[in-house]
This record gives sequence, structure tokens and C-alpha cells, in this order.
Amino acid sequence: MRAEVLGSVAELVVRVGPEMVAILDGCVVHPVYSTFWLAYHAEVAARRAIEPFFEPGENAVGAELHLRHEAMAPVGADVRIRAEVTELQGNRVWCVVEAFVGARRIASGRQLQIVLLHEVIQQRVRQSYVEAQLPVPEHHPNVRISTPEATCE
Repeated sequence: MRAEVLGSVAELVVRVGPEMVAILDGCVVHPVYSTFWLAYHAEVAARRAIEPFFEPGENAVGAELHLRHEAMAPVGADVRIRAEVTELQGNRVWCVVEAFVGARRIASGRQLQIVLLHEVIQQRVRQSYVEAQLPVPEHHPNVRISTPEATCE
């Protein structure tokens, strides 16, 4: 991980859709942006903030996410999720994450990613399948989501 990652910012804007509301056990609990989707979008923003600074052969795994969901966002609202890299300790990269609807902050928190060589991640993925006595997937690409030409294949 290149040291220039410090201060890197990534933002994404998502429009709250009906699939993003608080649904538990198949029932709509509240017809507003759920904490589940907020967490997912916070992870995406944090990942986008660090990817351009990977060294060749590196990748990262999410390790912690702390979020405070402070206000609601209705279906149809545009939510802007912002992640800024604020700390780098060895292979640990912390982002401050905030979400806004217009100028109103609706969430804040921190996310931690651990940068490892892709081969190390592959080995740990394989080991997790072996320990669970499940078939090991054949292919595990070193995917990047922050480049337009990125594919999941």
C-alpha cells in the first residue's frame, strides 16, 4: 500500500430503492434506507478510496465497520456516501465514513481494511473452505472495483 493513500477520498451516490428499505424476515419494518444497505455502501466507498494505491499483487479484506445511523432517508432520496482515508498503520487502513442526504448527515463511522498479498488472501479463502469441509472454488480473481474496465470475472 502506497503511503499516498492518506487523505484519499471516494464518494458514491445511490438512490434509495424499495429493495433498500429495512426488511427483516421478509417483512418491511420501516420504509426507509436500511442500516444493512448503508453498511454495504460504506464498504464500497472505503474500498474505492484505497484501491488506486495498491502495490502490484495486493488486495484488501474488510475487518471492521463501525456505523452510527443518525437519520432516515426515504425511498427515492439520493444518498451520498463519502469515505476518506485517515490512518495507515502498517497494512491497516482506516477510513472515516459519512453519509448525507443533501447537506444533512444521516450516518457516520469508521471502516478498517487490511491489505495483504492476493496469494495470502487466496490461501486464507481456501483454508476457510477446507475447515468448513466445503468444496474450494476453482477461481478467485484479484478484482478491482474502482476502475471502469473492472470485471468480476
